[in-house]
Amino acid sequence: MKLGARIFKTGVSIALALFLAQFISIQGSVVAGISALFAMQPSVYQSYKTIITQFQGNIIGALLSVVMVQLFGNHILIIALSSIILIALLSQLNLQNVTGLAVVTQLIIMDHHEGEFFQTALMRFTFVMIGVISASLVNLVFLPPKYETKLYYNCLSICGDIFKWIRLSINGTSEYHIVKKDLEDFQSRITALDTQFNLYKDERAYTKKQAFRNTRKKILFKELISSTRKAYDLLKKLNRYENDILNLPEGLRIQIKFELDELMAYHEELLMRITNKVSLGRTADTSLVNDQFKEDLLDVYLKELNSYSSHKENYYKQHVFQVIGAMFEYREKLEHLDTLTHSFYHYHTEEKKIRVEDENFDM
Repeated sequence: MKLGARIFKTGVSIALALFLAQFISIQGSVVAGISALFAMQPSVYQSYKTIITQFQGNIIGALLSVVMVQLFGNHILIIALSSIILIALLSQLNLQNVTGLAVVTQLIIMDHHEGEFFQTALMRFTFVMIGVISASLVNLVFLPPKYETKLYYNCLSICGDIFKWIRLSINGTSEYHIVKKDLEDFQSRITALDTQFNLYKDERAYTKKQAFRNTRKKILFKELISSTRKAYDLLKKLNRYENDILNLPEGLRIQIKFELDELMAYHEELLMRITNKVSLGRTADTSLVNDQFKEDLLDVYLKELNSYSSHKENYYKQHVFQVIGAMFEYREKLEHLDTLTHSFYHYHTEEKKIRVEDENFDM
């Protein structure tokens, strides 16, 4: 069983909502707890938007409930019809995301109650809004989301796993079906990474200066995720055309291995540089590998194409070309990330480190 920050925040928001509601009235205060459960959001900015949209949705639900009860009473069929009308109305107003809590508001107001109807309706609407506001406040001050930490360590974890398979694949020691299964896992993890980034992208700054810096950070992390996806694409190509790569002439296969080692080392350095764990001394166009045996990969491949021999080849040139193309795309993406990293730390010298805290778990 995994208990995350959002689970704890949901519990705290329910407790806070119930505590505040009981100052007004003990009877019916549980509605505030239900509202807090519905209103908890994964980001601070979404919590802010939730207050506005939930207020609109709950107002509509409350007014519709009052009108229906006054005109037709609170028979079961009337309650069901009111729910249908409310859902359709919210959909028409593009408020589908608050449908659940708005319907709850409508149901608890139209439910059987004692005393003055309008007073009870107002009381229950107040309980609902107490829950919404409590959830938003807790999300703001209690364990705020650490998006930069999450994004960084998940990219680090995914890339580390991808690099292991790349090294095994180029040496011919990997199993095709096992790698293919792991590729599906990598795809789902990268998709989750994109979802996490979308939440991070929605966050807003409080000052103009901070907003400019945060925009540059978001661009940097977007490119970091994009580089991770390019590494995944490269592994996918290597796995698909593994036999073609292993049947290449030894010289060309060695050059591909050199190039892959360089790319992975380049990516690892960039990951460390983002958190300022390595210096910015190296320029973006300097090669990490300066080995006397390493040649330009494209030159070696073109030489292989030109030296066509009469014997039957055990590989398809177009498959090898796709792998080499994926490698060039990967390098281009890393070079762009390199440029962005230098640019960020050059223009934001007052904040030398992106806020990445120690984290030991994946998303």
